[in-house]
Amino acid sequence: MSEHKNPYPGENNTGHFWDDDQDVRELNNRPPRWYMVAMYISAISVVVYALYFPAIPWFGDNTKGMANWSSIDELNESVAELEKYRQEKFADKEKAISESSLEEIVLNDDLREYAVKTTKVLFGENCAACHGAGGQGNDGFPVLADDDWLFGGTLSAISASIINGRQGNMPKMPMTADEANTLADYILAVGSGAAGSDAGKALYMTKGCIGCHSPTMAGNQALGAVNLSDGIYRFKADDQKASVLRTITHGINQAHDPQSQSAVMPAFGASNVIDTVQIKKLAVYVHQLGGGVKVKAVTKASADPRYTPVVAKSDSFADVIAAAEANYKKNLDQGMAWRDTGKMIKKAKKDKDVVLAEKANTQAVNALRQASVAGTAGPTF
Repeated sequence: MSEHKNPYPGENNTGHFWDDDQDVRELNNRPPRWYMVAMYISAISVVVYALYFPAIPWFGDNTKGMANWSSIDELNESVAELEKYRQEKFADKEKAISESSLEEIVLNDDLREYAVKTTKVLFGENCAACHGAGGQGNDGFPVLADDDWLFGGTLSAISASIINGRQGNMPKMPMTADEANTLADYILAVGSGAAGSDAGKALYMTKGCIGCHSPTMAGNQALGAVNLSDGIYRFKADDQKASVLRTITHGINQAHDPQSQSAVMPAFGASNVIDTVQIKKLAVYVHQLGGGVKVKAVTKASADPRYTPVVAKSDSFADVIAAAEANYKKNLDQGMAWRDTGKMIKKAKKDKDVVLAEKANTQAVNALRQASVAGTAGPTF
């Protein structure tokens, strides 16, 4: 057997050829310098990263790293920055909502739009689990997007429901199984637009139903009693008759009966989950889902210019003292000035004291407000 010879002995190849003509061969050259440098840098970076950031499992936990960094801390910082940005950007609108009535917010296009847009997430976090993302109502919970309300669809009623919460109450009805079945058929028939049986009507009128749901079955919002004549059910179910029968025979929120239906809404006003401004915005949001009672515009009487205070254009001394002097002049024109106000203005002008100027202006404004109600601001000089 002849010995295989490398035809290119000085080429620094491996002696391995990929074709019969020995033209395609494997060389034994070193990698490019840039490649080696990149590899060394990568290896060093791995060590630095492992020391600087949390990385290595360590007795049930992991090394914390010299940076003491965590993704949760970074998320919290980002959220805090976002909240700060929102507070600064929308401070004026938030202040306007806090100082406005619910009716004023709804009637103001800008405030209403802002309240609705900024409350979608708030509604999703606190209300959607029960009432659905669009207010359509999940199984066993009321719909908020229609005009059928248990406790009323006015702004004040919606706000009261959010602040104070709601808890339904219905005792189980004193009747036999056959009577309950007859009554359930009657309620379902009336809800669908039919007349219902005379026997069912007699049970409805004599077994105490009319005390809460009224003789016309229209319900009573003051009590939270549902309207039984419209076919909209508080406890909607695939088998609606079975649900109605359960309510009749076991009641609502009857703690002693495990089969009793549960109907409870938490009182957000008694918790720290949301603040008063957020409650206002939630009330507006729910009202605007489509079923809220329409708010009528109220024409306000124009303010009496004699008692309307002059507002300082800025916090500078010049603007504050100018407002104080203007309001004090109104006090004098009406014969309702306080002597101390004039003294404070003189001293503030002498010392260029913006704090004292603000106090003088506040006193002059208070005198105007008191005078607008009582016709006098107290002792005059």
